[in-house]
Amino acid sequence: MVWMLLIIMRFYKKFVEQDLMINKTLAHIGYVVRFMDSAIRRFQKEGGKLIISPIYDPLQKVNVCLLKMEGNVDIELVCPADEKDCPVMSRLKRGGGLDHLCFFVDDLEAGLVDEQELGGIIVCQPTYAVAFNRKIAFVHRRSGLLVELMLDAS
Repeated sequence: MVWMLLIIMRFYKKFVEQDLMINKTLAHIGYVVRFMDSAIRRFQKEGGKLIISPIYDPLQKVNVCLLKMEGNVDIELVCPADEKDCPVMSRLKRGGGLDHLCFFVDDLEAGLVDEQELGGIIVCQPTYAVAFNRKIAFVHRRSGLLVELMLDAS
């Protein structure tokens, strides 16, 4: 999986940064899993350190956790809590795996405007993220990439 992270980071540097109008910093890579416990163990065997323990997000109807991988890359594991009404079920039906890239932004509304001006479609308006204790929003880019924007609290 480390090789996959390196490929994603190269993709980010080459294709994402060039189109940015506002400052966006990679926060984490979202990864959909069917079973949280076994996924955590797998990422830990590959050097990951659990930095946010699994927590239920009632708005998204998922359980999430965050691991810091070698190379300072954060991975958010996302696991459906309700298989009947959960936004990640379609991704899981296709095998799970890479789901989204998340970027810190200083201004969530400006970040959404920026994404829309580049052809993105807002798929989740700003909402509170339990695990991160801050506001997030999701955009589907024309390239097919799902992007999460997270308000930078620093």
